[in-house]
Amino acid sequence: MLVAMDIQHSSNYLEPEPGGALNSDGVRWAVLLLHGFTAGPDSVLPWGRALAQAGAAVSIPLLSGHGTNLAELAQTTAGQWRSDVQRELDRLLAGPYDAVAVGGLSMGGTLALDAAAHRPVEATFVVNPALSFKASDRLGAYLSPLVHRIVPTVGPLAGDINRPGVAEKAYDRTPVAAVQQLAQLFRTTRKNLSRINSPVSLYLSRVDRIVPRSSARILERHLAAGILRKLVLENSFHVATLDYDAETIHQDSVAKLTSISGGLRDA
Repeated sequence: MLVAMDIQHSSNYLEPEPGGALNSDGVRWAVLLLHGFTAGPDSVLPWGRALAQAGAAVSIPLLSGHGTNLAELAQTTAGQWRSDVQRELDRLLAGPYDAVAVGGLSMGGTLALDAAAHRPVEATFVVNPALSFKASDRLGAYLSPLVHRIVPTVGPLAGDINRPGVAEKAYDRTPVAAVQQLAQLFRTTRKNLSRINSPVSLYLSRVDRIVPRSSARILERHLAAGILRKLVLENSFHVATLDYDAETIHQDSVAKLTSISGGLRDA
């Protein structure tokens, strides 16, 4: 039986600040940012604020099964997460914007890649995206359809941060049934990576105790030539958006959008 551990999160929408770096080219940007598995919008909120300060409208939705309790997450499907993202991205694409980008942390990065494979975004930013399980977790993920009724939860997957005194707000347990859905999301996303035809920026922590390096190798192997650029984060663990290198992510993503704005303005 799952213990209903309540945790409160909410979606965030950040208005663009006038006079930011992105406004100088006259291109109105919207950015969809996505949080990780078992966590919530707070984990990417500082990134969103930096983008909004630079002049982008930023949407950070709360994904299904998150920000409530473990029982709800255990009943959520990968299809619901994908629908959450596609629905919000469609709203931004239909809005008063000249260009839309998508980004995410961990599972949020997975969903961002999935979205980029199915929607006309101008850029994708992923921080330690998850496309595979660690070797020690693969058997458990494979057996999850069989064991989730016997072992309903396992330990937490959140909070891998190098910086002292910083915590990620997330569930303190992980529903095994939801891990099964995470595996399904990995398979679906990997299958469609070759469909991405816009720039992808990968922010990869040198030390990551949650997502294996094989995820980055999958991304490198399946994206078309010339699409991927990689920036290694030397001082952060998995939740790099709340860690020492957060400012590097902020500055680099704004710089990338600014460079794309120049091309859109001249087109």
